Amino acid sequence: MIIGASKIARDVTEQKRDQIRLTLLLREMNHRVNNLFALATGVVSMSARSATTPAELATAIRERLSALALAQDLTLPDLSADDTKAEQTTTLLALLQTILAPFGDADRERICVRGCDAPIGGRVLTNFALLLHKFATNAAKYGSLSVADGRLDIELAKEGGDLVLNWAESGGPELATPDLTEEFGSRPERATIEGQLQGSIARRWQTNGLIITLSVPLERLNPG
Repeated sequence: MIIGASKIARDVTEQKRDQIRLTLLLREMNHRVNNLFALATGVVSMSARSATTPAELATAIRERLSALALAQDLTLPDLSADDTKAEQTTTLLALLQTILAPFGDADRERICVRGCDAPIGGRVLTNFALLLHKFATNAAKYGSLSVADGRLDIELAKEGGDLVLNWAESGGPELATPDLTEEFGSRPERATIEGQLQGSIARRWQTNGLIITLSVPLERLNPG
């Protein structure tokens, strides 16, 4: 009798844990879907600024959505049996180009990436892609990439054994408060950067936009 009651208690506990995990998963899915809808709206607005004909608008939207789908794919873990995606390798400059492609402007250079390059691969690639994707989507929703005159400058540099990425936004909308770091999801980002990547991140709000400084040991980018 006691054994049966104990088993029932364990089953109920496991059911509650499964329900909690399912709830968290659904919340994350809902957050991602809402983000994608917001980004799709932004893609239409950005494309409409430079398009002069319906055909140009359709082409610009199609190209941006394709680039967005490719960037989104980089932020997801591999679910295949052979786990080949987790072992793919690229470079930081190529990764940035993929992530930022949906937010560029054909009429002018509003996104500038310069500096050194470095290989990145393994499971770190997904984590780093997710971070950069969040930076870009936040800029598109709240920051410099949300307005026509906004600009983004990214500089990569090697300092000692670290890769330092400086993300500088300018020309964006005036923010209601000077500190939106919690709204921008800094806690999960710090967990990834400081825990998995063993790096550091700092944000500074300037009068003309957000500055993010990200530092990661080079040896962590491509562990092999």
